[in-house]
Amino acid sequence: MTPKRLLLLMIALLVPAAPASAPVLATETVTPQAVRAALVYNFIKLTGWPAPTGPARLRLCVATGDPAQMAAIEALGDRLVRGMPLAPVRFVQQLDCRVIYVDSPRLWQDVVDRQASGQALTIGSYPGFVRDGGMIEISQLDGQTRFDINLLEARRAGLHLQPQLLRLARRIVE
Repeated sequence: MTPKRLLLLMIALLVPAAPASAPVLATETVTPQAVRAALVYNFIKLTGWPAPTGPARLRLCVATGDPAQMAAIEALGDRLVRGMPLAPVRFVQQLDCRVIYVDSPRLWQDVVDRQASGQALTIGSYPGFVRDGGMIEISQLDGQTRFDINLLEARRAGLHLQPQLLRLARRIVE
């Protein structure tokens, strides 16, 4: 299976489904925010952390100015990852974030200034996020969603990115 097909399958399987009572129209399209939320969820599932030392919830801190993006990520709430429910929250200054999602250089700088990234998986959706020290950068290229990985930063944080994730990356920085 090609990386493109694997990525499409990954997105299709994990975009939050409509309630069973809601009719599904063939003309409905998946929003870019829903695609990014699905990717974030998959990235989390394909990441290994050192043994947890905090609450039994996996806190996903979100720094975004886009209400639709916040809603799409909040829709992931309570999904289980390795037996722990996912808990999306708006990033303020939490130091117990296991995952941090940002969508602008200004917001990323705020996270860095607060030294909140520690052992958190960092995911960004702006150009240059990996260059700025983030771990996974989601981008649009020729109308398709792609992602790059900064493996060096992930290793520094003690995170293990599974081989399936690395194979799907457009580019890996080591």
